Amino acid sequence: MNDIAAEQSLWNKDFIMLALSNLLLFMVFEMLMPILPVFISNNGGTNSQVGLIMGSFTLSAIFIRLLIGRLGGSFNKKVLLILGVTSCMLATGFYYWTSSSLSTLAIRLLHGVGFGVATTLYATFAAASVPSGRQGEGLGYFGVGETMGISVGPLLGVWLMNKHGVDSGFGVGTIILLFAVLFTFGISCPLANDDEAKISRQETQKRNLLIDNFIEKRVLLQSGLALLLGMSFAGIVSFVVLYAKETAIPNVAYFFFVNALAGLLVRVVAGKIFDQRGPGILIGASAILCSVGTFLLAMASTTTSLIIAAALYGTGMGAVFPALQAWCINVVPTDRREHAMGTLLNFFDFGIGIGAILLGAIAAMTNYSIMYMSSILFFIVYWLLYQISGRRQNSVFAVKPQNE
Repeated sequence: MNDIAAEQSLWNKDFIMLALSNLLLFMVFEMLMPILPVFISNNGGTNSQVGLIMGSFTLSAIFIRLLIGRLGGSFNKKVLLILGVTSCMLATGFYYWTSSSLSTLAIRLLHGVGFGVATTLYATFAAASVPSGRQGEGLGYFGVGETMGISVGPLLGVWLMNKHGVDSGFGVGTIILLFAVLFTFGISCPLANDDEAKISRQETQKRNLLIDNFIEKRVLLQSGLALLLGMSFAGIVSFVVLYAKETAIPNVAYFFFVNALAGLLVRVVAGKIFDQRGPGILIGASAILCSVGTFLLAMASTTTSLIIAAALYGTGMGAVFPALQAWCINVVPTDRREHAMGTLLNFFDFGIGIGAILLGAIAAMTNYSIMYMSSILFFIVYWLLYQISGRRQNSVFAVKPQNE
């Protein structure tokens, strides 16, 4: 971290602007999740087309994250961030004008590109704007905005759809993202100074273009842990509504709200724990909490049991994800932070894709309860992976990046 960042308070102008803009981005993203499948179906889309269009978002986001580190070395990163958020805003508005599955697919791909750029650069800008030594705490607070957006977005989307029709969400989402763009214009912090940029260019010439320009090898452990978290998370986002319907549990919306609320509350303290004690305690706690939450979900038969499962699972996930982000930031040079964040997020998203397919196959052969029981294995592997590889890096989180 440069000297300027070290002298700043945690709640400086750049950090606040970034957090607000990030909150609005995630709010609109989640707001569209219940709206888009209905919109596609109303335009004549089949179930397979709904799945393809919704999934294409992740594919384009992963693709652009593979390139974002390369782009960040050639273009102004603030401009790239503004373009990413603006692409999300335009795509949200363009949905209104699409009338076929093909055109909706094209807009969804554009939306994924913008989202991939924005989410990668938001995290690296946020890390650059907080004081040195408080990155875990700062990213924990920063993640609170994401969690708030995730919790409020679906409720807002369903309300708009029920009260004003499917199309209303696109107009409201576009207006919300306009404010996100304006907040992004107010950011002033650079991500690298001239010396760092020079070093970055020199190192880039030495790298293997097929590997190092797209994947940050120094965060493969953290990314592997994120992949396993994503595989478990796929079971939550993809099947919990169907599971509640199968078991006749009412008010499944409470699961998502409590899950997000628990994640929001724990982030406030998890970041401080990371800064003081490192990632180990948070990884262990998340493995236990998520495993117990998943077990209770597999056994749930009432709304109360569903809520308890959501609280435990949300606490586990909310505690560890900002810790993984901060851990990645701390083990790479400043000029490789975009690569590190892109690698971490891509592994998480890829885990969601793999997990949805694998858990869906298990559910088809058995039932949802057995599927959730099976997903506890992901957390066993997750904990073993850290015990085998992570303990050797137990002090790495405190090591200064070599460019600082």
